[in-house]
Amino acid sequence: MKTKQHTLFKVVLKCSLALTIASTTLGGTFANTLVPASAATTTSVQVPNNNALTPIPASYGFFIDHYQDNVKTNTSPQTNPAIAIFDNTFLNYWSAPDGLAKNTGVLQENLNKSIAITNSANQTEIDRSYLTDRRDLRYNLISGFGPYAPAFIKAANAKTDFPNVPKAALPADAPYSSMKWADEDSKLGSVVKLVDLTEGSAWSGTGTPKAYIKFTRPYRQSDQVKVNPYLTNVMAAAAQNDYDFPSGHTTAAFETGETLAYVFPERFQELITRSSEVGYDRVLAGRHSPLAVMGGRVLGTAMTAATLNDPANQTLINSAYQNAQDTLSQASDASAPDTFANYQQNLKDYTDRLTYDFAPIGVTTNPMVVPKGAEVLLKTRQPYLSDDQRRAVLASTGLPSGYPMLDDAEGWGRLNLFAAANGYGSFTNATEVTMDAAKGGFNANDTWKNNISGAGSFTKAGTGALTLLGANSYTGGTTLNGGTLTAANQTALGSGNVTATSGTLAVNTDTLNLNGDYTQKAGSTLQLDNNSAVNIKGTANLGGTLVVNGTKGAQKTTILTYKQHSGEFTNVVLKGFSQNARVVYNDNNVQIEQ
Repeated sequence: MKTKQHTLFKVVLKCSLALTIASTTLGGTFANTLVPASAATTTSVQVPNNNALTPIPASYGFFIDHYQDNVKTNTSPQTNPAIAIFDNTFLNYWSAPDGLAKNTGVLQENLNKSIAITNSANQTEIDRSYLTDRRDLRYNLISGFGPYAPAFIKAANAKTDFPNVPKAALPADAPYSSMKWADEDSKLGSVVKLVDLTEGSAWSGTGTPKAYIKFTRPYRQSDQVKVNPYLTNVMAAAAQNDYDFPSGHTTAAFETGETLAYVFPERFQELITRSSEVGYDRVLAGRHSPLAVMGGRVLGTAMTAATLNDPANQTLINSAYQNAQDTLSQASDASAPDTFANYQQNLKDYTDRLTYDFAPIGVTTNPMVVPKGAEVLLKTRQPYLSDDQRRAVLASTGLPSGYPMLDDAEGWGRLNLFAAANGYGSFTNATEVTMDAAKGGFNANDTWKNNISGAGSFTKAGTGALTLLGANSYTGGTTLNGGTLTAANQTALGSGNVTATSGTLAVNTDTLNLNGDYTQKAGSTLQLDNNSAVNIKGTANLGGTLVVNGTKGAQKTTILTYKQHSGEFTNVVLKGFSQNARVVYNDNNVQIEQ
């Protein structure tokens, strides 16, 4: 699936691996005969209504309020939210605890995907999935730091006793990692403590949900599932009650990755992409099925949000954030390998793993609902937004309904944190964002990459800088009340009127198309970079400052076109032009003559 950078709001779901099997089920074991794939399916998420901001309770209430009920003594959906969170999803396909299939089509597709993925694994994936299997669950996420990983390893005193792949299959009784992944007394001690709390607490495990659900691992459902060759003996010797759903490694990966992304949002998308890769590694190894790792994402995300919302943890959370910023923000090592340096590949991989290309099994147009407390996951990535605004971002970037594992009662399954990190997907009403450059980080400078739709308006205020990179279609208009707003796409400012009262409107695209009127007041600046131009379909009301970064060459350069205009720029700064260059105002355009 090739997804352009400017189409994050639209989730494309292709089913190239969706293999349908016409067969029966007995005791959780499925037939092995494969038949051709189904046709591709494309669906886009519905624009949310205002109800999306109101959380909907599940049978247990809200997960963040009851997450500590996930303990060994609570062994049913009635007592344990880590089981009940799957009431509307996996437990609709599989009857627990009696172990009978309720939706053979979905479970069959799940097994087929395990077969297809394990049989297509290359050597790099085989090696990586082995290391993911053996290493401490938390150590697995360090690679998501990329150029910051060496500094993290040193400052956290992070270690693993599985540095390399073996030369042959491990013996049946080979142990997992016994080495402490990092040191709570290290320079990054607060970060390590927070990760240990999120991932290693008594209520973060998946043992109790697995014991209730009792779903057989894929390599035991079919001998066509190709087991990781280094793990054949280990997996063959595993206990029969070593179950598939939900994936513990994946749950831990999202608990760890999302916690690290919170304290070091500079690598937000890279860390959650590694979280999703851990889940994929579990499928590659034959350990888990796609539904199991999708369930791990749901449970791990809910657990992380619960931990980050808990008032008892706020002192540690604040300390860990500052600890990570002080220790890592200036510690990038350009020579360090970065598996997640390719943004487009991250986007593709993360998006694919949200659904694993399952075919829809329900209504795909239900409105998005955001779980209570989910907004905390974006708190440091978008610190300039309010909680309600972060919820609006999550609502407007969520996944479609109707796909397996997405439709839990609260909405955890439909969150798309990768897309949400790229800003709003739609403006449903008047949206104002105030950024404070003095606070640094994303408060000072951020980029929204999504295609923003909706009937709402957008106002940029404060001293920070925001770039709009998407092909935007919102219709309510744009106002600049401070700082810098960079339009880096021809339709970055939607289709309404544009008003600049203060601050700088920077144009960093060949032509910025404005479908309404353009008004520039005395306290504002229009900055045109790289010979860019503005095409105004309505009236241009001109004032303030014009800055043009151009080049010597053409005798006449058109920088503005309009239906009509009033006023002129008070100050004009021409950079890169000849000494004799001047601005000329015509009936339907403004040109630079030189």
